[in-house]
Amino acid sequence: MQRRALLIASLLLTGCASIGNTLAQDLAYERMKKCEHIGASMVFQRIDLDGTVWVQFRGGNQGQTEWQECMRAAAQEQAAQRHVAAPPPRPAVTAGAVATQPSPASSSLVLAPIWKPGDEWAFRYESPGEKGTYVWSMDREETVNGVPHYVIKTGTREIFYRKSDIAYTRESVSGKVVKQYTPARLRYVWPLEVGKTWEQTVREEKPADRQTVERVDVVTVEAEETITVPAGTFKTLKIVYRNKGTGAVSYEEWYSSELKSPIQLRERLDHGLRVRELLAYKLK
Repeated sequence: MQRRALLIASLLLTGCASIGNTLAQDLAYERMKKCEHIGASMVFQRIDLDGTVWVQFRGGNQGQTEWQECMRAAAQEQAAQRHVAAPPPRPAVTAGAVATQPSPASSSLVLAPIWKPGDEWAFRYESPGEKGTYVWSMDREETVNGVPHYVIKTGTREIFYRKSDIAYTRESVSGKVVKQYTPARLRYVWPLEVGKTWEQTVREEKPADRQTVERVDVVTVEAEETITVPAGTFKTLKIVYRNKGTGAVSYEEWYSSELKSPIQLRERLDHGLRVRELLAYKLK
């Protein structure tokens, strides 16, 4: 019965283009395959859109603990896939005007992406004391204060990006705003090309914590680099965010125009460095 149930799961979760599984479902099935040898009394029921796996154990809970431990180990294995070393750090740049002119040898122009409902990106992350995986899904378009936005969903969290330029405006959890930027934070100034630099002052508010912080970012598109992450090898633009006052690097990302998303991110947090890498993706 167990193998029959897993065969049904396989039929449901293969042929992605025709059936339209979510990326979270695909990753959950990958974990299930590693644990199919455990629990002869286990009957597969379903995998929810968010990757939650539902099974039933007949005749009590025999094998349940072993299966749960196997699934946890499989999740850790997904999160621990190949780590790619970052290129050596580059010298700091002096904060300049809003946008400087690139050199004649710069790469081709990269325009703002067009996201579609159902676009998905799965990432692994690791920082001191924690690691795991998550999936970003482009859930819908929504108008906020008269301005069209893309809404990226991950679990109960929703992240709002201004549709015209992918500027980051706010973030909510279970419908409650937990972070917002005034003005919208410019992740990119389009078109992107090597040598382009911009500067922005924004106010970051966290209403639940009653915290408000003003930040001044100086951002530079430093280089065109081809990098390898678990999802594959891609041509990217390396974008570096620095603190204007100190010149210290706070955030780096490698943006792929082909995938309409960064595929590697390195963020310096109070408790250490957090690295995120693309595991898999689905684009509509």
